[in-house]
Amino acid sequence: MKILLATDGYTHTTNGVANVVIALADKYRAEGHSVKVLTLSDSRKSYQKGEDYFISSFSILIYPDTRQSVVRRHPFLKEIIEWRPDIIHIHTEGSVAGMSRYISKKTDAPIVMTMHTDWAKFAFHDHSEAAFVKFLGSLGSKLVYRDARLMTVPSPKAQDLLKGYLPKRKVVVIPNGIKLERFQQPLTQEERAELLAQYGLKDNGKLLVIVSRISAEKRLDEILEFFPRLRRADPEVQLLIAGDGPDKKNLEHLAEKLGITDSVIFAGMVPPEKVYRIYKLGTAFLSASTFEMHSLTYLEAIACGIPLICRNDPCLKGVLDDGVNGFTYETQDEFTKKVLKVIQNPALRQQMSDAALQKSLEFSDTACAHRMIEMYGEVIEEAAKEREEEEKAAKEADKAAKEAEKAEKKAEKEAEKAEKAEKKAEKEAGKAEKKAEKKAEKAEKKAEKEAEKAEKKEKKDK
Repeated sequence: MKILLATDGYTHTTNGVANVVIALADKYRAEGHSVKVLTLSDSRKSYQKGEDYFISSFSILIYPDTRQSVVRRHPFLKEIIEWRPDIIHIHTEGSVAGMSRYISKKTDAPIVMTMHTDWAKFAFHDHSEAAFVKFLGSLGSKLVYRDARLMTVPSPKAQDLLKGYLPKRKVVVIPNGIKLERFQQPLTQEERAELLAQYGLKDNGKLLVIVSRISAEKRLDEILEFFPRLRRADPEVQLLIAGDGPDKKNLEHLAEKLGITDSVIFAGMVPPEKVYRIYKLGTAFLSASTFEMHSLTYLEAIACGIPLICRNDPCLKGVLDDGVNGFTYETQDEFTKKVLKVIQNPALRQQMSDAALQKSLEFSDTACAHRMIEMYGEVIEEAAKEREEEEKAAKEADKAAKEAEKAEKKAEKEAEKAEKAEKKAEKEAGKAEKKAEKKAEKAEKKAEKEAEKAEKKEKKDK
């Protein structure tokens, strides 16, 4: 199958969407599919790496690392059009989506789109439920997803959100997948000791970890604000935050204000190939975010065998089984109690770790890719049938038009023949009328002569 994957962020970007596309592209290629990736470059220069096309772009100030492109015609796009993809799968709503629509129109390749992000919550945060925001979300969704033959989402939460915007559209849930083998690598004792020393941490089995983009929508401030009470309950608890983002300095200042800098470590960015070591170093994974649709960090954490402790949210459905592979919380009291329960109970922690590993098997890149390929096949078949029906209808319409034209010409000929017959009849009638007139005139003259002759005879007889 020829598959075009389209995304604004890819190998040069660190985010969940980029990682999903990377995993899909690698898996598709490994299974023999022909795959091209269309994405934005991280500069004003366009370039190609193998079957991946990077289109020139520029940074915009809406959000850090956000890039845009005004390119609509490019030799790379022409090359992809000549390749003629069977399916186009768009993963982001920005510049590359517009380029992909152009390719679709030129090739008739059907479009599938995946909604990964709740843009209303991203832009409006706590005001995302306002009527005006919902109206904008509905309007934007109709515009952005208008050319998609099918919409996919990674979770039931995302499905409910999109159905609210587009109630008549078909929306299919296909959970994200990750490369399990990357996160199931062992962490040696030597590596563990090296990492603990690097970050100045104690090896006490009470290390909580966060792997996240450090931005307001992730709500890391909540965990920091909860931390002093947790530390009073267990002074040995520690927190390691891996990641970077626009809110990092604010959180560092908050940690200073709360007096917890000796127990909270900001590790900064960790290379993707080494992030598994952060998870495996931890006792439990924390998240306070209600922004996620289907966070890869949750999947990565359970693939590393550590329990989740997350603020309750619909996105956790099917990922976190409360009390089995982790806990959800609603309040600070619940947060404190459940963290303590995990870090102070090794037997429970091991039980949850085993359950987490088992649960992670549901979210392999293989499972995700196979479901996507199956869905692509259905969409391609549906599009082919629709084209066949359209072609059939067009042929029937053309046949009907030709028959109508033939009938019209026949009618015109009949009308022409009738007109000629009418003219001939008129001509014959004219001739007959003239003949009758002449005959009458002749008879009249004859009668006049007879009358004249009779009159003369009468006069003679007298």
